[in-house]
Amino acid sequence: MSDKNKTAGSEWFGSVNKFRPIVASTRRSVLKGATALGVGSAAGTGIGASESSSSEMASLHEADPWTVISPDGSIEATIARNDVADVDSDLPDGEGFTLTVEHDGTTVLEPSPLGISTFSADFVTELSVTGVEVETISETININGGQRSQFQHEAKQATLTLESEAGTLQIDLRVANDGAAYRYRLPGDGDVVVTNEASSFRLPNDSQTWLAPFGEAYEGLWNETSAESASGAYGFPVLSEVGNDSWLLLTEADVTGRYGASHLFVDDADDEGSDEATDENEDTDYDDNPYLFELVFADTFGLSETISSTLPLATPWRTAIIGDLASVTESNLVLALNDPSNVEDTSWIEPGRVAWSWWSDSGSPQDLEVQKQYVDYASEQGWEFSLVDRGWDRDWMSELVEYADDQSVDIIAWLPWYYVNDETKREAVLSRLADWGVSGIKVDYMNADFQQYMEFYDEILEATADCELMINFHGSTLPRGRRRQWPHLMTNEAGRGAEYYKFGELTPTHNVILPFTRNVVGPLDYTPVTFSADDRETSDGHELALSVVYQSDWQHFADSVESYRDRPIAERFLSEVPAVWDESTLVNGRPGEEATIARRSNNEWYVGSIIAGEARTVDVPLSFLQDDDEYTAELIHDSSGGNGLEATETTVTADDTLSLDVPVNGGFTLHIR
Repeated sequence: MSDKNKTAGSEWFGSVNKFRPIVASTRRSVLKGATALGVGSAAGTGIGASESSSSEMASLHEADPWTVISPDGSIEATIARNDVADVDSDLPDGEGFTLTVEHDGTTVLEPSPLGISTFSADFVTELSVTGVEVETISETININGGQRSQFQHEAKQATLTLESEAGTLQIDLRVANDGAAYRYRLPGDGDVVVTNEASSFRLPNDSQTWLAPFGEAYEGLWNETSAESASGAYGFPVLSEVGNDSWLLLTEADVTGRYGASHLFVDDADDEGSDEATDENEDTDYDDNPYLFELVFADTFGLSETISSTLPLATPWRTAIIGDLASVTESNLVLALNDPSNVEDTSWIEPGRVAWSWWSDSGSPQDLEVQKQYVDYASEQGWEFSLVDRGWDRDWMSELVEYADDQSVDIIAWLPWYYVNDETKREAVLSRLADWGVSGIKVDYMNADFQQYMEFYDEILEATADCELMINFHGSTLPRGRRRQWPHLMTNEAGRGAEYYKFGELTPTHNVILPFTRNVVGPLDYTPVTFSADDRETSDGHELALSVVYQSDWQHFADSVESYRDRPIAERFLSEVPAVWDESTLVNGRPGEEATIARRSNNEWYVGSIIAGEARTVDVPLSFLQDDDEYTAELIHDSSGGNGLEATETTVTADDTLSLDVPVNGGFTLHIR
């Protein structure tokens, strides 16, 4: 048994199953063979690509492996029988199933074990396939916020039904144009306790990876390493570059209170290992499975959490976003793997820009007059909100809300999660806030991945929706697509942001990894544009560009009123830049080196570009613009003297490429209209 779990936590609690059937399927058939799956040879056609008569179908035992091909043909995911102990020595000897994934002929995921164990049964080996169901999925998904207001989800999906003496297991394997995902389903009724998953991801040994060490607030510093050098616990997502222009981002989707959240653990290939008991864990065995990213639950005292649920149970989706770097960065696969909205009337849900006093003056939320000053500034800038953070007084909150309402500014109020962690507290606190006219809340300090916390997220999301209060999760787990079901979830922290200028390390390299990793899986509450940070290595141009590079449905601009007024060029730009977008595209970049992202709102484009490291020339091809039109582009960049910002204007078309000399750790913005 590997020592995969070394985090502190608390006891597990039961949950309510919330599995619902897949929606928006355009075709469904039940097959007793594999011809239509495109299996048994390299010439497979992919599920849904062809129909075969029963006489042409192979018997189940001959239909190995099973390959699912994305609608555009770029991704192939194959489930095959293998001796799983050869892949993961922690698993029992015997024939089980593994998943392999290719992108344009490059293997991006080598054979990786599948399986799940409950308290009463193991579904890992000695399984036989008794049925295959096939479907084509086509959905147009509209989102109230995010990087893109509407997107198309096209996928092929196969469900394998596996039988053993212990019972039945089903595996859903979905392959979309931007990735592959699978989940387990346990049919039946009654209670179930999940003890472990065999789920793992074996990356090619020569792949480069971008990782953040696991912590239950997901605030680790991102760094680059090789897959073979990885060791220890890492949080989702994990980004990997494999071969020539193939990338994958590992994460999970559709995590609710029916289950717990997960992270990854990699054994140390260079550690000699030991099976002797230690103070930290009764079993240590570091060197069994090098290069294998094993999925693990949260733990207490070295013992993995178990999941208490009811049947039928569907696990979260184990997800690999796949493609070239632009396809991965622009993907909405995590959202697509979640269920549609639970909120019918979304007219009260409003993304926007937020004034925030805590970062520049942590005592300011206690002062009503200071909060009124930030409301004044939000109104002056045309920002939609002002956030009152820790320390506000209930005796004056209603007065502040009324003051802000007169200036067309809405108030967001900070709360620790334990103020609203049971039904009685939620009813009292949320109803009072709603009566005062508060528009949303920022809930803080959860800092855990246990199932009981996933249940809390379910409960608070439902309760705030009932009260028409928007919500921001701070000190939280990673977003896993909940905002599709609950569109009033505006943003999550779950990342090392600008608050670390106050009490920790924050590097330009970290900044330039986040757009390709953390921000892909959901809005990021980084709280950008902190010109007055004492220890920052970034230029003013870099800081301003973060307002475009990072997407958050509530974009909290963290610096003081005085700091922004001292920089009128930046102040004007921040009064114009939106928080949500109709379209987003990666123009250029590489994690840790450069991120140049273009985003469209209505007919206007904004470009943000940041670099880490030495000065260089950054090229911005404008091919994302409409052909044959001329645009006016305002460029805001670091001044040639090294201090402050300069603005210049030019006329551009889609055929142009702008080139700009960018200083060390610098950046720039473009506003094109």
